[in-house]
Amino acid sequence: MSLADSRTLEAIEFAGVRDRVVGLTHTERGKTFAADLLPLTDFAAVRREQLRTEALRSLLVAGELQLMRAVETAPLTAAAQVGRALTGSELRAVGDAVAAAAAAHRAAREHPDLADVVAAYTPLRELQRGIVDALDERGVVLDRASPALGRIRRGLAQAQGDARDRLGAILNSSKHAKAIQDRIVTIRNGRFVIPIKAESAGSVPGIVHDTSASGQTLFVEPLAALEANNRVRTLQIDEEREVRRILEALSGEVGRNATAIEANVEMLAAIDLLAAKAKLAQRTNALVPELTDDAVLTIERGRHPLLDERAVPQSLALDDATRLLVISGPNMGGKTVALKMAGLFVVMAYCGMQVPAAPGTRIGRFERLIADIGDEQSLVANASTFSAHLQRMREILDGAGAQTLAIVDEIGGGTEPSAGAALARAMLERLLDCGARALVSTHSVELKLFAHSTPGVANASVRFDPVTFAPTFELDAGSPGQSLAFPLAVRLGIDAGIVERAAELLERRERDYEAALAELAVRSAELRESRLSLEAERREASSELARLRQERDELERQRARFSASAEERLQQSLRDFVRELQRRASESGMGSERKRKGKVSPSQTALLAQTLEAIRRDLGIVPDANAAPAEQTFSPGDRVRVVSLNQEGTVAEDYEERLLVSVGSMKMVVDKSDVRREGSAVAAARSAGAAHARLSAAARTSEALDVRGKRYAEAEPLVERWIDDALLAGNSPLRLIHGKGTGMLGRGLQEYLRAHPAVKSLRYGSEEEGSTGVTMIELRT
Repeated sequence: MSLADSRTLEAIEFAGVRDRVVGLTHTERGKTFAADLLPLTDFAAVRREQLRTEALRSLLVAGELQLMRAVETAPLTAAAQVGRALTGSELRAVGDAVAAAAAAHRAAREHPDLADVVAAYTPLRELQRGIVDALDERGVVLDRASPALGRIRRGLAQAQGDARDRLGAILNSSKHAKAIQDRIVTIRNGRFVIPIKAESAGSVPGIVHDTSASGQTLFVEPLAALEANNRVRTLQIDEEREVRRILEALSGEVGRNATAIEANVEMLAAIDLLAAKAKLAQRTNALVPELTDDAVLTIERGRHPLLDERAVPQSLALDDATRLLVISGPNMGGKTVALKMAGLFVVMAYCGMQVPAAPGTRIGRFERLIADIGDEQSLVANASTFSAHLQRMREILDGAGAQTLAIVDEIGGGTEPSAGAALARAMLERLLDCGARALVSTHSVELKLFAHSTPGVANASVRFDPVTFAPTFELDAGSPGQSLAFPLAVRLGIDAGIVERAAELLERRERDYEAALAELAVRSAELRESRLSLEAERREASSELARLRQERDELERQRARFSASAEERLQQSLRDFVRELQRRASESGMGSERKRKGKVSPSQTALLAQTLEAIRRDLGIVPDANAAPAEQTFSPGDRVRVVSLNQEGTVAEDYEERLLVSVGSMKMVVDKSDVRREGSAVAAARSAGAAHARLSAAARTSEALDVRGKRYAEAEPLVERWIDDALLAGNSPLRLIHGKGTGMLGRGLQEYLRAHPAVKSLRYGSEEEGSTGVTMIELRT
């Protein structure tokens, strides 16, 4: 039993979708497969086919599959099997099909979802190579097809040259000049001849092979060229015999491998069909629907696959809560399009095709899809009488069950409205009793009320602008549609008096119903506008939040880079300070005992304070407003941290406003305000200092530094500080002006800069930038 009968497939216009798949195939057998495409009945097979289509789509996106054209090989392999010799073009077509199958197999063999598709493939490399080596693209047998053929053709070319030379000598001979009609050598009956005037026939001894239409020219093979022509003809016969032998041999190989060839072409056609489905999915921006064992149909912003850019997204749902959906509203609003789209999505999914919809689209397991669609505004005209409509409804009801999806357009139409509505309601109640799922469209007020009051049944309407009454072709779930007969009549120019009279004739209950629907439509439009506005504001807020988070992350990265740079600067200055202490101790002849103790003198303490103050100025670090008060007391052995040095130490002595602190093997005197007990908020001080340092560096640094007239020893520390400031401020590129002179200063600074870890590249300036008197520097940022 098939999922959908031919009338259903015709009603939903599946042939239009199938034709698009046919047009995207490359092989003749693939076209046949596509033309015979029908929905599968085994839901497990549907799942497999969806996986295969997605696998082919991934190969196409990655550029790993290029399908080649291939003819239908079945008649050719069958002929070769019974011993008929194929022509060169037929053999080449078989070879091309074998090559196309091999290429498809190479592309698909590694994908696990295609393993079953390529399982029957048999390598035919020798057959493919034999055909390609022997025949060109047109099927002409090549010289390399056999050694004998090569020798024959070389001899034939030489013999033809000899024949032309003999005839050319006759043409150029003065003896026969008057008898020659034209000085050309031509061929008649496979032999080289020359044109002789009819009145001079006896002047050139030879054999007449043809005459011109006028009878004025004879085509004569001179006796002098007879031997050369005989040799040409003999070699031509040998060539024909060898070519026939080669074609027969290749045909025999095709016949012996016919079964494998057909299996490979069958695999190629299956790949071709899957690739065509994948290409159509790419072109329509389709996706793999979620397949579920429940009898559900959920379409999120689905687009009718035959309407292309004209398609308006529509959403609908059938599930356990809503087993039957009644779609109402005026004609030309999109009801029929929605019904056909729903049917097409189910059939396409069961054919292994992806559907043009948004994520969240679900298609469940149905055993039967049956449709009755036919009205004046259908995409393909399909007139239907009321009796035919009833006959189709009988077919729907007879086979209805829990796995049935019924689609009916204008149910109960074509007869007296009240009788048709009553009959339609009774049929819908039967569908509910059977557990079936159904999509129906109607104009009937009775059916709209039935949908509103019956559990498991829901209304939906095609959307119209409440002011202009123009259709939007979208569906509104949960609300019935207005007929809009009176507003549309006014809009189309019907006399207002006629419309007013018609409204009076309408029963009061129906007038109240239409008025309520009109009010509902206005409120629905207002709520929709409000929702769209809120969604836009939410998207804008999300975008702004993402931007702020990005800026925050960038500031955090800058802070981290600056903190690392400042820490390195402090450590370098501390190392320089220790070296200076050692140098001064050496110059003053300081005793070994004093060196061993490493006690800092008042002058050294002053130098340390001076150095730290210079570092603070360099980094833009201001004193901590929350510094510890100087009057706090410390005891020898207390663990502290010297803030300015970011070093841990131990208190040795308390000198009221200052402390003697041991930092490693060195002792120094520091202000109490520069000391924190271990565990205090040193990290906060460093963070504040880093921010001030960056601001200070940005204010102090510049993109250019002029060191002209300075010695290298004077210029090097200036350049180092300049680069450090530029790193903190984020300046790059930089311009170092050192002048030309002897070139020693520029070369020395360039050597220093090449070894600097912060320098990415450097070069001399261009003529406009200062030539060799300037070095352009790019820093690592």
